[in-house]
Amino acid sequence: MKKNRDKRSFSRVRADSGQHRRVLLIAVILGVLAFVPTIVQLCNLMIVNYDYYSNLALRNQTRTTQVMADRGWILDRNMHVLATSVTVENVYLDPHEIKQSKADLTAIGEALGEILEKDPAWIVEQGKDTTKRYKQIASQISEETAVQIRLYINENNISGIHLEPSSQRYYPYGTLAAQVVGFTNLSGQGSEGIEAAYNSFLEGSGGKVITTKGNNEMDMPFSYEKYVSSQKGYNVILTIDTTVQAILEKQMEDAIARYDVQNGAFGIVMDVNTGEILAMATLGNYDPNNYLEIKDEKTKASLEILRATYENSPIGSAAYENGKKAYSQALTDAQLKQWRNRCISDGYEPGSTFKVLTLAAALDCGAVSLETGFHCGGAEQIPGRPQLLHFWRSTGHGSQKTPQALQNSCNLAFAHIGLKLGGERFYEYIKNFGVLEKTGIDLN
Repeated sequence: MKKNRDKRSFSRVRADSGQHRRVLLIAVILGVLAFVPTIVQLCNLMIVNYDYYSNLALRNQTRTTQVMADRGWILDRNMHVLATSVTVENVYLDPHEIKQSKADLTAIGEALGEILEKDPAWIVEQGKDTTKRYKQIASQISEETAVQIRLYINENNISGIHLEPSSQRYYPYGTLAAQVVGFTNLSGQGSEGIEAAYNSFLEGSGGKVITTKGNNEMDMPFSYEKYVSSQKGYNVILTIDTTVQAILEKQMEDAIARYDVQNGAFGIVMDVNTGEILAMATLGNYDPNNYLEIKDEKTKASLEILRATYENSPIGSAAYENGKKAYSQALTDAQLKQWRNRCISDGYEPGSTFKVLTLAAALDCGAVSLETGFHCGGAEQIPGRPQLLHFWRSTGHGSQKTPQALQNSCNLAFAHIGLKLGGERFYEYIKNFGVLEKTGIDLN
């Protein structure tokens, strides 16, 4: 009996042990399955998308402040500086820092408003806007203004006002060669002339300061700080000679006054041996230091009349809106006109200067000689031309030979030289002279 009872007990124990193992196995399997999503998520975070989340964490924990690079200089052929950069500063408010330090924002607005000549209420509004870390309230202020702001900060122990060094373009020669040199916009990018054409060389490479930040967006400069220095842009040396440029502009101004020219003037001085441009001028011009200001007094007066007209109309009325739109368009047109380098953007017939090429071609191929005779009666019907060809003097030159025809710049004589030369042959000579080739001038 006892032996059978022991056997039954052993069987029960063995059965219980097997059931326990099954329960334990199921529990382990369920436990492992429960951790599978976590393991998959960890693999996703730490392996598959490691770079993405690492960069995201880095952005959350650090702040990067950009440091603008100094633009390269623009110089003439004699190393006279036509464009350089001077140090200025931008002013920022840090709404989070102001709130954290419990500074009197109204007092800050009044003080900075007086120094910067800005509306104090607007400054207070910027200081309350916590949607952004920094709010710029002034750009490119002078050194004297920056000193006043620093004195205010130090005397009142203010937190949340920051000054950041920046750079402003300066053109020592003012209006001289303005359309050639061009200017930079408020972002420091070249917008016209050499400044635009060589912007990628002039702008250099910006630097940055990387620091850590805390939970309240406060800087933690002593825990980590890395400075990446900026690289100054390349200098650009032009073929322009400032002395020749000044002489050309002076002669053009005198000619405009002497002949009462209504639509400005433009001119080029070239080294005929190399093709280098020694001077290139367009009048009227402008000052790149104040490129938005209209330089021409007549145009400025017309714009003032337009502005006064719409400002005197009821705000919101059709007259006000139409007048404002007309003024804005007229101002834009005037600015674009004074910035335009007419030497390379406007079409211009060569006129009598082309007679030199015509005669050189005709003499070279034997179409005419120095002894060829011509008669100028003041006007003549040229074959293939519907209108009469006139000379500026109605009586004409009478009989003349080739040298006298060139000396007199006689239209009728050169019309006959062109006919003797022939169209196809004339075209080949023009091509051989290089007239159809690009000049190599790299302005837009």
